[in-house]
Amino acid sequence: MVEVLELAQAVKAAYREIDRRANEAYRPLGVTNAQAEAILIIGAREPLALRELGALIIAESGHPSRLVDRLVAAGHVDRRAADDRRRVELTLTASGRELVPEILAAQRKLLDWGADRLAGHDVPAAVATLHAVFADGPLADVLAGRATRP
Repeated sequence: MVEVLELAQAVKAAYREIDRRANEAYRPLGVTNAQAEAILIIGAREPLALRELGALIIAESGHPSRLVDRLVAAGHVDRRAADDRRRVELTLTASGRELVPEILAAQRKLLDWGADRLAGHDVPAAVATLHAVFADGPLADVLAGRATRP
């Protein structure tokens, strides 16, 4: 039991550190970690329904309406009703598209930092352990949907 608690605390601390570093990296671009994630997902799959974004995004649980509202207000995302009007489609604006390579460059630096920190550790085993934690939860489906692209 103590090891499970220690793992849970370590995962939470690692998440907070990664999120802090990501927000720091994206701050000069005027976006948060969650906003950067949404921009990459929308850009890779546009037009994307709001509901589909909610099923793919890890940074926001449930319905990401407020996140999208902020991206629309910032001029990075366009939201419009689709042909059947019940579906809200999201696309990147020119401003959002211009951010994609900058977000990817900042993300690359974060991944390089992570690779340096994890050098010499059994990363595949750690990933398998974490997948076991949420294997029967909703995030398993989110990660499966993101397996090949943002």
